Amino acid sequence: MQPDSANYAYLLGLSLYSSGQPKRAIAPLEQSLRLDSSSVEAHLVLGSVLSRLGRRADAEAQWRLVLSLDPKSSAALEYLSRDLLVDGNYVTVIDLLRPMEDSPQLSAAAAINLSVAYTKAGMLGNACDVLQASLRANPSSLPVIEALSAVLVMLDRYQNAAQMLSAVAVKYPGDVPMQIRYLRVLVLAGDPAAKPLCERLLKVDPRQWEVLYLMGLLRQNAGDLKGAQTWFEKSVARNPDYADSHFHLGVVLAAAPDHAAAKEQLEKAIALGFHEPQVYFELGRVYRALGNDAEAQQQFQQYQLEERAELNKEVASDKYYQANQAQAAGNYSQAADYYREALTVDPMEPLLAYKLAMALDKTGDLAGERTALEQAIKDNPQMALAQNQLGYLDFSAGNSESAVRQFQLAVQADPGFTKAWMNLAAALCVQSKWEDARSALRHVLELDPGSAPAHELIQRIDSIEIRQPAR
Repeated sequence: MQPDSANYAYLLGLSLYSSGQPKRAIAPLEQSLRLDSSSVEAHLVLGSVLSRLGRRADAEAQWRLVLSLDPKSSAALEYLSRDLLVDGNYVTVIDLLRPMEDSPQLSAAAAINLSVAYTKAGMLGNACDVLQASLRANPSSLPVIEALSAVLVMLDRYQNAAQMLSAVAVKYPGDVPMQIRYLRVLVLAGDPAAKPLCERLLKVDPRQWEVLYLMGLLRQNAGDLKGAQTWFEKSVARNPDYADSHFHLGVVLAAAPDHAAAKEQLEKAIALGFHEPQVYFELGRVYRALGNDAEAQQQFQQYQLEERAELNKEVASDKYYQANQAQAAGNYSQAADYYREALTVDPMEPLLAYKLAMALDKTGDLAGERTALEQAIKDNPQMALAQNQLGYLDFSAGNSESAVRQFQLAVQADPGFTKAWMNLAAALCVQSKWEDARSALRHVLELDPGSAPAHELIQRIDSIEIRQPAR
């Protein structure tokens, strides 16, 4: 009856998506956007559809279109940052959300996404700060409380985490996952309230593997190694894929002593991804007790390597914080020095290399900037920000061919990177590749229909082609 109604087409797409038919929802949503490309709601729903179907690059393009229409869209910031996290683009998430870090308009979900990106980048202090700010704005948000308590635990601030979870645990006595989370923090903090809570939870469900594991920790901390072994064995039987249970079972078996069984459990923990330094130290002691001195020595050496790596991460994090402070104060030379110091102890962290490059850019050290960018890309070939910046350096140096390659790599890594598409179009124009430039500009306008630079460049291309004589 009304085939040209963008709203009806949107509602049809929305209803199909809501009823579990995402593939069928695409056509009416695209029709709605052809009729009204400024519909934030249609872009959001289409992005959700594409994300559900695993087409994250296309979904990210929809989120960025929303942000071009509404730069403060909470939903778009949340969804885009979520998909970027899935892709491992932690630096891009930080770059996207950091400008809104102190804004009350940053949703709790987006704040959590930013904290995850900070955590993955080794910036636990920043993760803590952003979650504390979000909690002040959303005091009753359980997801923020849970996320912040997890970060506090990583910072070894067990008492703070326990205090935070205490009120929530009292408020929701029937929320078993929350009670277990609270119990874990109490155990880590050595709080005497842990034992009665653990016993209560075991009465509710005596087969809950994590509570069994935590009871094992309580018995181990109390010096009851035989009792701890029993609880750890029960936990492993319920969940054989939890590395921590195998590690602690290995420790108590070594003390029994049952070195052969301890070796099996410790090696299983490593195989499942447990790489804390202590596991190699314990395994080295077990090998020595079994008479295998050569293997024991290898494990002790690995223990030293892991301990050194952990210490280096802490030092790098401190230097990173100092560098950010210096950069915020406009002291880019000092910031660069701190970033270099951080890279000295953590040379494989691409974020540090990229941040060093940006500080050097401000000081005019282009050679140093290029070296740092190349290192960042070597450590993370999908870092679109670094590829785009390296392309910019090539373009400024008159090397348009290399610039085009870098910009192409940037948009491959992040198809929603509007700036890189624009830079690619400009570099292609220098090579007189007009149609390829038009194609890049079409991507810009898909992501940002109102982009004045893109429209201006298209007009200039049209003017050049009109002036050229016909063949």
